[in-house]
Amino acid sequence: MRYLPLLILLAPAALARPFDSGFSLRAGGFWADVDSSFGARTVIGDTPIRVDFESDLALDESKFSPFVELTYRFDEKNVLALNYLTLHRTAQSRSLNKSFEFEWEGSQYRVESGANLKTKLDVDIYQLVYGRTLIQGDSYALLSTLGIHVMDVYASLDGDVTLIGEAGNEMEFADRALADVTAPLPDIGLVFGWQPMERWLVTLHAQYLKLAIDDVDGRLLDWRLQALWYLTPSLALGLAWQNYELEVKEKRRFSDIDVQFDYEGPSVMLHYEF
Repeated sequence: MRYLPLLILLAPAALARPFDSGFSLRAGGFWADVDSSFGARTVIGDTPIRVDFESDLALDESKFSPFVELTYRFDEKNVLALNYLTLHRTAQSRSLNKSFEFEWEGSQYRVESGANLKTKLDVDIYQLVYGRTLIQGDSYALLSTLGIHVMDVYASLDGDVTLIGEAGNEMEFADRALADVTAPLPDIGLVFGWQPMERWLVTLHAQYLKLAIDDVDGRLLDWRLQALWYLTPSLALGLAWQNYELEVKEKRRFSDIDVQFDYEGPSVMLHYEF
């Protein structure tokens, strides 16, 4: 998706001309401290709760994952970028310390305290972004951006899972509960680039949107600080820090679309222009 600015706003004057039309490719990896959860309810009391994939279901709280971005610069004013990141995790949790019920893909499930579960959570995020230069000086530039995220979430619980029948008291051993949620969410943002010295480029990228459509609420907050150092006119090394928060949920009390995904951490990358 995203761990990279939309384009090289300014590059070292002696090395490259960043506003020339053409393509750039960026690839790298990020170390994410992740907080992900889903909506459920208690078995006794029917109280809404959140089940945490990390603390309750033993998924890793930090993991290295890849990302890639392809950018096309039409001219010094307009740019289009397509990016993708992926974060896939699997864990085995034993002797779960809480009982809860939840709804995935239209079916009701129950997990009892002490259950043994194999949990899988795969998150893939795609983003298409258009950017346009608002202000440009000798050593800086400011762009506005308009984009759309598509967040694809696949979650499964394998093991001691019980399927609840329509009557509410009919139970059968299900062995697996799974959900596949695709959530599109538009966003707006700004990108500021500054060239403090030759061979160096620093960018700050921020995106935000809160949106309610029909029965679905969505919220996105994303900011990234990045520094690039040019080895050659076409090749650069980069280091960034990013904070990313995305939440999509239905307005019903107990929802089968109730996803919260937050991460923050550093990333490293290679940037190549052609």
